[in-house]
Amino acid sequence: MAHEGEGFSGIDPEKLHRVVTAAERDQRWLAERASHYKNQLASYGIGGGEFGGIQHTASWAEYELPLLKRRYYLSLNEGNGPDPRHPGMVRIKEELVSREANAKAAKAAKRATELAERDPEDLSPEEFDELKKLFAQNYDEYPFAEKVVGELGAKGTLEFWEKLSNADRRPGRDGGPRFFERADDLDAMQKNLSLTVAAATNSDSGAMRKWKKDLLGIVDKPVGQNGPDPAGGFGGPKGFVVMSSLMRYGDFDDAFLVRYGKKLVDADERVMAGAGSPGFEGWNTSSRVNHLGEDRGNDPFTGYLKALSRSPDAATEFFLAGHEKEDGTKGTNFTYLFEEREWPEDGRGGKGEVTGHNALGLALEAATTGHRPGERATFDDLKHNAAQAELFSAMVASVSLHAGRLTDHFFLSDSFANISAEYLPELHRGLSGASHYNATLFPVSGATATIGYAQAVRFLHAIGRNPEGYDRLNVAEHVYSAALMKAHLNAPAGFRPGSAGDAVVAVAGASGTLQGVLANGAYSQSVKDGAALNARDGAWKKHASTWGGSLVGSATGVATSGFTGPGGVVAGGLAGTATSSIFEGILGGLGEDKEGDEAAEFQRVDDKARLRDRDSLTTEQAVREATTTYENGRAHVDEELAMKAGEREREKFTNSWNNVRDADAEQLDVV
Repeated sequence: MAHEGEGFSGIDPEKLHRVVTAAERDQRWLAERASHYKNQLASYGIGGGEFGGIQHTASWAEYELPLLKRRYYLSLNEGNGPDPRHPGMVRIKEELVSREANAKAAKAAKRATELAERDPEDLSPEEFDELKKLFAQNYDEYPFAEKVVGELGAKGTLEFWEKLSNADRRPGRDGGPRFFERADDLDAMQKNLSLTVAAATNSDSGAMRKWKKDLLGIVDKPVGQNGPDPAGGFGGPKGFVVMSSLMRYGDFDDAFLVRYGKKLVDADERVMAGAGSPGFEGWNTSSRVNHLGEDRGNDPFTGYLKALSRSPDAATEFFLAGHEKEDGTKGTNFTYLFEEREWPEDGRGGKGEVTGHNALGLALEAATTGHRPGERATFDDLKHNAAQAELFSAMVASVSLHAGRLTDHFFLSDSFANISAEYLPELHRGLSGASHYNATLFPVSGATATIGYAQAVRFLHAIGRNPEGYDRLNVAEHVYSAALMKAHLNAPAGFRPGSAGDAVVAVAGASGTLQGVLANGAYSQSVKDGAALNARDGAWKKHASTWGGSLVGSATGVATSGFTGPGGVVAGGLAGTATSSIFEGILGGLGEDKEGDEAAEFQRVDDKARLRDRDSLTTEQAVREATTTYENGRAHVDEELAMKAGEREREKFTNSWNNVRDADAEQLDVV
């Protein structure tokens, strides 16, 4: 935790949580043991004055814990921005941390609990507004979350939301409307209740330990009842459906998420066993538990996977957890969800099963990269651990065996491209085969994913078949190769194979191969669809700018993170300007005649020559950016090296069609 000026603290939420948990546990243990031994000694007539110091330390920790917890809860606020001076930290306002604020939050918790424990039909519209405001203003205010959720209990929490969520669909007891004028507020209530429950799960209080244990014991049972006793007690939504609807926002405790996910997979196998048969309903329920997004909320995996996308460590552990496949062979939760599960139709307005699969893609992004989707990767994030690399290897292998697992669900392609941007060194190594120079030419700073030649070709080809997947990985590859060439030019001899010029040309050729495989996928899909993919319009630039920043940062970081040694970072930020220029050039029609067709970057993909020329022009410009030096105010560029790199890019791009053929990426379901 770093203290800065202007009343701000920089906090690493994960590390602070470990401190809070340890302090809470050890404080109780110290106090209990000190008291125990002091009494034991007193029974023998022996003084125990030295234990007074231990008890004092325990009392001090107990006194300080509320403020530590408050800082932690504030750090979980999704509106927090990263602390630019301390990677991995978020900034909170230190003036919000006080015992007076804690007391105020405790008072708010008491009132919220009183209202939440009532039957929603007994709440007046004014009381509903009060309850909504209490959750909106206090979900990250310690001790609000743990007191409200702990007091409600697991069963009470689920029943509270199931009843409240359907309040706008049920008439009041007098037969008239009760909440119809408040129906539009239920989405905000769901979001803030989700944030509250998420924050509460991170508490290690006795009430919350009991809550988590109790919840895991009732999530496979119905919530509420659809009729008066004794006919009631059945027909309500399963606890998984209700709980998962409260997982769409917030940062949940990792251990809780993993345990919950294990039970959910086991239950889902039983529920989905009859998928495809007449009358199959799966998790379907007449109760409405979701007011957020485009799905009805009947698939509990949608909300759960959204929670995983905000907890990268939990996501990695969950996907790699063992799970027996349908044929009895050993698999993982990843193979179950990506390869075996029949995803239910749960969309509103014809959206089908897109929402659930999109949530799967986001969770996989977190699990393989170590950071939340859309966030800029830190240097530590780019040093993938063995588990993350293993999961990415499994993803590549799975798509390589059956491209339809990705191409039948194209809405996963953006996530797969985002993930691939952080594993470009391994994909290049796979495309290059068993080259002696692979490790030096494409350095990796952390654990390395294992990818074979044919696997890399098939996987990239499948991503290229979707326009958004193609666009994202196309941009990431250009930025990665530009940064990598810049790094090789500035690195000592031990960090590259051969001369700097040789390394640049080799990178250009490798980029041509990867870009060519991607382009072949895009072209193949246009043939399959029976229509050429039209030129991108101006809206593409605005769309690309929303995801371009994180991809440019990740691709640049991956390219330079391997250039470290005794002297520290070799390339450092030198690649930043070059890669930013390349990205801006891609958006603006890099290398084109501004007096002619300045949108040539956006040419139709049925023109293979145009695609090849565009890529080689971008590579040439990347070399110019990388080799630019200034003397007496004049810029000097290595045009000869730029031309050599462009020629190698064109050559390898053209030859990539042979790579696709050799790897049998052009399968029957493609063309």
